[in-house]
Amino acid sequence: MFEAIARTQPDDYQSLEILKEAYQKIGRHDDCLRISRRLAESYFGVGSYTLAMQECEAILVKDPSATDITAMLSDIEKRLQASGKVIAEASAPTKSKGNLIDRTNKGVAAKANKDDAGGSLIQIEKKAGVKVTNLSDRGDDDLAKFLIVQQLFTEGEVAAAIEATQRLNKDLEGQALAVSLIDHLCGADDVRMETVLSALIDRTKFAYVPLEYYDLDRQIAPMVQEDLTLHRLFVPFDLVSRTMMVACCNPFDADGREAVQQSVDYTVTWYLAKPSAIIRALQSIYRLEGRNS
Repeated sequence: MFEAIARTQPDDYQSLEILKEAYQKIGRHDDCLRISRRLAESYFGVGSYTLAMQECEAILVKDPSATDITAMLSDIEKRLQASGKVIAEASAPTKSKGNLIDRTNKGVAAKANKDDAGGSLIQIEKKAGVKVTNLSDRGDDDLAKFLIVQQLFTEGEVAAAIEATQRLNKDLEGQALAVSLIDHLCGADDVRMETVLSALIDRTKFAYVPLEYYDLDRQIAPMVQEDLTLHRLFVPFDLVSRTMMVACCNPFDADGREAVQQSVDYTVTWYLAKPSAIIRALQSIYRLEGRNS
């Protein structure tokens, strides 16, 4: 699956990371080195110079004669040196008492965002063990606007669907399953569903996972609280090293995705899947078949 993703989305560095580790584990070292080169180029392309530098150094240990990697490493070092003053100023502690952030509070952990351009670190505070609640914005309004702008549905169709789904998703409790806006709009029309999913993939650059054919690891989903899986239709479906792979059907649910990231000690990689496949997966994981949800 990740080989296919790497072919269709060559700059998807998260999938490249997983593919590289998979090759390493099964002893395909030449393929591992090849993907490592692509990974270095991908990191460099998005401006994650620290990660690109680490990848280049690892490549040169295995292939010291790689002149192209040596040249890239030299370029990276120059860029990091040029931005070093800015990074140092940004990370320096402020003397203003009013702006001082205490990152040593009990239960608060700082996590580095490796995707930040220039190799600098963005600190994200997370309170361990705290249940995420009051996430009222499900991203449905942004999804609705996208569907209308792309002329996939009329304003009247979207307005009626969003009103119905918001009513059904209001005050979800326990193991009740949420209702998907695009599932409500498309119904049993598979062709229309494929058109919507294709448009979402083009817009968001999310990789697509055929969740209905994936061998799910059912022990992973319960690592995320039910108000994020069942109530927002998120399916954590696999773990590779320190990366948790999660499928969703509404990539515009930014608040929900951020809540998942802050609730686990893994890097979260997001994928798009059919709402029906997500619902069936959740029903199977939580043994909801035949129940009113």
